[in-house]
Amino acid sequence: MNFNTIKKYIIIFQIFINLNIYSKTEFNNINSKSYILVEHNSGKILLQKNANIKLAPASLTKIMTSYILGKLIKKKLININNKIKIKEEIYDKNNPKFKNSSLMFLKIGNSVKIKDLNKGIIIQSGNDACIIIAKHIIYNENNFISLMNKYAKKMNLKNTIFETVHGLDSDNQYTTAKDMSILSRFLIKNLPTEYKLYKEKEFTFNKIKQKNRNKLLWQKNIHIDGIKTGHTDGAGYNLITSATKKKTRLILVTLGAKSTFDREQDSKTILKWGLNNFKTKKIIKKKQIIKYEKIWFGHTDKIPIGTLQDIYITYPKKKTFKFIKINYKYIHKKILAPIKKYQIIGKLYLLTKNKKIIKNYPLISLIEIKKINLIKSFIKFIKTKLLFFYNKKSS
Repeated sequence: MNFNTIKKYIIIFQIFINLNIYSKTEFNNINSKSYILVEHNSGKILLQKNANIKLAPASLTKIMTSYILGKLIKKKLININNKIKIKEEIYDKNNPKFKNSSLMFLKIGNSVKIKDLNKGIIIQSGNDACIIIAKHIIYNENNFISLMNKYAKKMNLKNTIFETVHGLDSDNQYTTAKDMSILSRFLIKNLPTEYKLYKEKEFTFNKIKQKNRNKLLWQKNIHIDGIKTGHTDGAGYNLITSATKKKTRLILVTLGAKSTFDREQDSKTILKWGLNNFKTKKIIKKKQIIKYEKIWFGHTDKIPIGTLQDIYITYPKKKTFKFIKINYKYIHKKILAPIKKYQIIGKLYLLTKNKKIIKNYPLISLIEIKKINLIKSFIKFIKTKLLFFYNKKSS
């Protein structure tokens, strides 16, 4: 894909920078305390309200618990077919905090496959399954909670603190709609196999069938394939949903609704608006040549430049558009060999017409460039000069 092809597809609309103008008139009936609508591939925020206020996460916490388990499974550090023997009753009379909470209903003596415990966390929202998995991975809940917060910091969840592995109310446990949207993007992008579990509508364990509490999975007019509900007295009713239409994938986080009905209605209203009014286009494909640059002292004169990730833009369907600009800025004025394959050598900037930066991405070399020695480099330089003078004289 050359620069001219890229330029043809890079478009920006007059409201690209401030899309929230829609919210003033169209969303007066949204009851959730906080919400954010994000396009997954481009990362563009399409709509938000109180997206950075700190609220209780409830069972949205389980997304992080599931994420950590999914990472270990992906790295083959955990075998999903291994069994864990249940040695304690999580929800008996000695644990009143679990009364009337969501459970997998594990019993002492059960030997349960890890893949079933994972489904118990994701589909049944089982608090008991979270505790068993946490203790299996890192011996006790507190250690696992520390691990959750390390992951949160690594993901740049600036306003999230976990104090439990399951999300039951705790005094200093909080998150934001924005942070939950970031966590959701990490899950969908990095762990697609794990994410597929979030669309399963029911799971049966110990002859107890439980349906996924995300009732929007049954919606026929919106293609929703996840992700998670949450409810406690302190949190209210939370819901994260992801819906797709062609190349557009929207992630919506709603926090603090007053009922399951409210959170579902809020989610349907916002998702329908997003899918009807926006679309997403891939403008640069990862590891494809964007352009060639001059390289010095290398075994070749030119270096192919690209990115390690697909680059998307999200824009309103019905607005007139204007071309935007791409700028390239390199770490050094001259690119010198040696260069490793996929080494970062600069940045690609998407700019508005007024040269305001929309986003930037690392630029990488798509091949390895070896350095030639000084003698060969000098000979090559002389040959180039002689050829230049010969051509000039001939003309």
